[in-house]
Amino acid sequence: MYTLEYDQEWYTYFDKLPTEIKKRFLKRREKYRTFPPSGFRHGKYGLEFFIDEIGQYRVCFTSNEKSKLRMFYFIGDHKEYEKFIGMRK
Repeated sequence: MYTLEYDQEWYTYFDKLPTEIKKRFLKRREKYRTFPPSGFRHGKYGLEFFIDEIGQYRVCFTSNEKSKLRMFYFIGDHKEYEKFIGMRK
């Protein structure tokens, strides 16, 4: 089982979401605690992020197998996701 933590910028993105997407993310927390990394798509551009999709929204997080920690960095629509990835290159 993984521990879930959130980057300080996470809440800036999360607070902007429609209520329905927030609810869907919160329902998925158990999935994030239990799924192996192979259950998620790995990010593009050589970045260390794993990507999950909730409708048209993307969730970006890292997974540390030694500490069993998942750190969440971003959630937003595809346009915001591309902007976020551009910031992280």
